[in-house]
Amino acid sequence: MNKPLDEIILVTDKGFAPYDEAPSNSAYHLSVDEAPEAVIKQVLATQEVHIPFASSADGRGFSVARALRDYGYQGRIFATGALVCDHYRHARQSGFDGVLLTKAQATKMPEPHWLEQAQRVCLNYRDQIYA
Repeated sequence: MNKPLDEIILVTDKGFAPYDEAPSNSAYHLSVDEAPEAVIKQVLATQEVHIPFASSADGRGFSVARALRDYGYQGRIFATGALVCDHYRHARQSGFDGVLLTKAQATKMPEPHWLEQAQRVCLNYRDQIYA
């Protein structure tokens, strides 16, 4: 995401927040076309990964985030690009820590829509079974 920091909004389970960039601007920008296993050593050396979604119909970013978590990545993972609020629950369940929006995206999809999806997040399938 090549926007000034004051143009980026972070969506978390608590709603909108200012984006606090990774120290020393060290976020790894991982394309969905890159195989996570091919770049895992470089990714593990960073504190933050951004995975762009070129289209709201392209779900490869969810698989990439899940693969990073399966490889043991403990840093922050953020989705960027063409996401809509309906993707938020799946993003969190796939291993994303949040979504980075532009102000224009946030205007089209205000915070209450994202919060509604955040309330539906279940990070552990057992929580759904035993609830």
